[in-house]
Amino acid sequence: MRKTLQGMSPYKVTSEQADVIRLDSNEAYTSLLSYVDFSELETTLLNRYPAESTESLIEAYSKFSGFPAENILAGNGSDECITLISQYALDPGDQVIVFEPDFSMYEKNARVMGAEVTTIKLNEDFSLPLQKIKDEIERLAPKLLFLSNPNNPTGRLYENEEIEELIASMKQAGGILILDEAYMDFSGESAFAKKVLDYENLIILRTASKALGMAALRLGFVISNDRIVEGISAVKPPYNVNTVSAQIGTQLLKKPELLDQFLIMQLAQIAELEEIMSEFSSKVEGSVLYPSSANFFLMRMEGAKDLADYLYERKIKIRTFDNGSLQAVRVSAGTEEEHEKLKVALMNWSDK
Repeated sequence: MRKTLQGMSPYKVTSEQADVIRLDSNEAYTSLLSYVDFSELETTLLNRYPAESTESLIEAYSKFSGFPAENILAGNGSDECITLISQYALDPGDQVIVFEPDFSMYEKNARVMGAEVTTIKLNEDFSLPLQKIKDEIERLAPKLLFLSNPNNPTGRLYENEEIEELIASMKQAGGILILDEAYMDFSGESAFAKKVLDYENLIILRTASKALGMAALRLGFVISNDRIVEGISAVKPPYNVNTVSAQIGTQLLKKPELLDQFLIMQLAQIAELEEIMSEFSSKVEGSVLYPSSANFFLMRMEGAKDLADYLYERKIKIRTFDNGSLQAVRVSAGTEEEHEKLKVALMNWSDK
């Protein structure tokens, strides 16, 4: 094993029984598969490489999102997009800045490339310690700075002015800011969507796994200016998106009315979950429920693991964080029926 990989732990994914309520992975709570015309897949040449599988997908995503098609790259989920960006930008020993808490795959991919990773802790309320970040950018001259917005796992939406300052600081340092907008659909239109091409050093990441409800298809998108897109294209594998995923994704992206209505349904469930978690938080001494611009809520509390174990015994799975600096639970929005079961279990736990 390479020295840079020693001590690195795998991102383990465990299978669940069909009757477990999964409120741990920030997925859409229902499937849109019934809206797919499978007769269109009957002519799929499974014996052929998917040479042109992403052309229609990118065109459909361009029309749906408003990003120019020539400035979009499709990947095997956002995870592969993060990998491609790291391969494109990083040499061994390069500096990378990530935040704590934030999505763990940023740091992992940087370390795989042999980069030096500096982790900056968010403020107690999960806001950005802006001056500290700018000072570190000036000191380190990082090649990459990763930032999820809204943040995963906190759900916090950062101020546009703060991101503008970080883009400017990274430009001065000769680096790129990667703005991961996986959950942006839940909070409205991104201020950077229409002007991403105006920046020399900005990459936006989007996914079909969250608000669009296509997590199983593994479809992610890189959006940036011509120079960066061309550079990432040079390291991208030729057949990185499989034909079936691309065809199903294309069909659904061509149904914007369906996806818009699906988003409205999810927003209603997010509001319902907020009510449940607010009531629960009011019963748990010392807990803090944070506002969220995503499809999940983070609650800081003592006994986070005990709560998760209690819920799992009742076939409800949530996410926990217990790394010393953050002891919390994160709960994703589900169906009305799932929420009702969650509410009963939470109230029973709080009454123990």
